[in-house]
Amino acid sequence: MLQRLLYTIFLLSGFVSNAQLVINEVDADTPNSDLLEFVELKSVSPNFPLDGYVLVFFNGGSSAPYANSVSYFAMDLDGYTTDINGIANFGTPTLSPSPAGTFPNSTIQNGPDVVALYQANASDFPLNTFATATNLIDAIAYSNSGTTQPSAMMSTLGIITCTNENATSSVTTHSIQRKNDGSYEVKTPTPGMPNDGSG
Repeated sequence: MLQRLLYTIFLLSGFVSNAQLVINEVDADTPNSDLLEFVELKSVSPNFPLDGYVLVFFNGGSSAPYANSVSYFAMDLDGYTTDINGIANFGTPTLSPSPAGTFPNSTIQNGPDVVALYQANASDFPLNTFATATNLIDAIAYSNSGTTQPSAMMSTLGIITCTNENATSSVTTHSIQRKNDGSYEVKTPTPGMPNDGSG
């Protein structure tokens, strides 16, 4: 009986730690030469250390099993923490406010693709690594069209919905933002700020 109780507590603690950190906002398609791209993370508690996490960007341009379901960029998050609002923003150097960590302009593909958060290191995801659900914390599938989605990767990673960044016909001026219920909506970007305007 005690052994079963301890096992249940162990499983639940794993779910709690995984829910601690999520992908909060993604802006892949921005004006001109994609100079304002970013990915924002949100933690339940403020000042959450991001050591041991990595953002991985997957190319999902084909619906055939595993075709193009490979990584094209990975960013180690060691040394970063979320802020007092539980926000950590990673983006291009010209983004305002300045992101916690930067990557080169035009890094994020416009889709259909996936951004994933893993408990791992960037060295675990060299160029053209196949998508995997192992150590996956959170992931978002997105596209800039309502007619395409990264189906193979969605299946591999257990993602049910692909969010269309162009759902409002304003793809370059809107981002994909997580709502409080865990679903996503498309609206004016809020880099470095909670999506509901609080904080």
